[in-house]
Amino acid sequence: MKIICITAAVLLGSLYASVPDDVEEFILSNGIPVITRTIDNNDIEGVSLFIIGGSSALTEETQGLERFSLECAMMGSEDFPGLQWRELMDRTQAEWTSSFNYDYSRYHLRCISEDLPVLTTAFGNSLLNPELEEQAFEQVRTSTIHDLQEKYNDPDSWIWFVANDAFMPGHTYRRLPEGTVETVSGFTREDVSNMLEERIRSGNLLITHAGPTEPEALRSILELAFGGIPESGQVFQQVEPFTVNRDTVVVQHREVSTAYAVVKFHAPPQGHEDLLPFRAAMTVVYDLLWQVLRTDNALTYATHSGATRYRENWGYMYVSSPQPVLACSLMAGVLADVIENPVEEDIVRGTIEKSRTLENLSAASKDDQCWMMGNFEICTGDWRNAYTVFDNVSELSSEDLSAVLDRWVGYGAWGIIADTTVVSVDQLQPWSLK
Repeated sequence: MKIICITAAVLLGSLYASVPDDVEEFILSNGIPVITRTIDNNDIEGVSLFIIGGSSALTEETQGLERFSLECAMMGSEDFPGLQWRELMDRTQAEWTSSFNYDYSRYHLRCISEDLPVLTTAFGNSLLNPELEEQAFEQVRTSTIHDLQEKYNDPDSWIWFVANDAFMPGHTYRRLPEGTVETVSGFTREDVSNMLEERIRSGNLLITHAGPTEPEALRSILELAFGGIPESGQVFQQVEPFTVNRDTVVVQHREVSTAYAVVKFHAPPQGHEDLLPFRAAMTVVYDLLWQVLRTDNALTYATHSGATRYRENWGYMYVSSPQPVLACSLMAGVLADVIENPVEEDIVRGTIEKSRTLENLSAASKDDQCWMMGNFEICTGDWRNAYTVFDNVSELSSEDLSAVLDRWVGYGAWGIIADTTVVSVDQLQPWSLK
């Protein structure tokens, strides 16, 4: 299943000048699409399995169930029970990483080439025939709840979710892929079995690969591992745009010496021609925030800004400061000033080149290659956009960046964590961004 959030599949009118010629596509017998890039600089393989849907596949009651179910499945299966699975991991020294976001869940395997067949076979078996042994099941629950509690207890992590309360009430993305303590506490093995049966379907899946294994050999390996997954899948509606129709703020009281603040606002969806200049503009804002808040006014040890890469996106600015009123006011002023007064061209050129360098560096690993191809295929409808996104970046001017911010930045949704016995709630009113 392919989710396309905009009809134009090619970003910025690119002619795919930067698309590598060592990428191929094929489809397994049950319909699972595979995108593979042959990279033979060493014998390390990278394979990612994407389960498409994310928040769209969840309800208020099942927040976190997909993550919980997949983690339980990865504790062992009928053919590779827990002890045997752990021995396989120890012998192969394979690395598994996972992520769960608003658009998809992803498991990534890093291993040497000779171990790829047995590890993917074990992975496929865990998805189709999980052992769900009681002790392992409860171990996953305990670990998941601990992670959620740690995130809540860390204001620097939780501030982003406080901002969500202001920015996306009732939105699809408000359903948390990682779950809540309340939902995770109630999941049963029957819930897990039902979720896996529903979600592990060929139409919900995408596989990406980067490594030395050639496409035909890879096809045989993946067919053996995942060819038994049932056909069919779910169809999800396009994610709805965010509707922020006024400046708003949500304040959470905590006894903290440093306040934390995040403001979120509209940004172009993935695949829109404005997204690249918008991201570049927010990088310029980042540099200015550091100058104004840290260097000039000594208000913070941490501030940054940027834009997300989901099907529907938002721009954001963050600051932690013992003086949140002044810090937030200045932060909003920086963004408003960039919109109103284009910055010097040499600053834009330097920012864009720095962004290009950082993007290229981040794409150096096979893990990142797998993520790039999968993320852009799911969110824009074409994996090639991962490589063409910077083709026309050198043409952007300072006026272009101010203009794109002016088109998209509207009302701001603020989230603040502060000690309201020290800072009056009346002072923590939303600051206009324009």
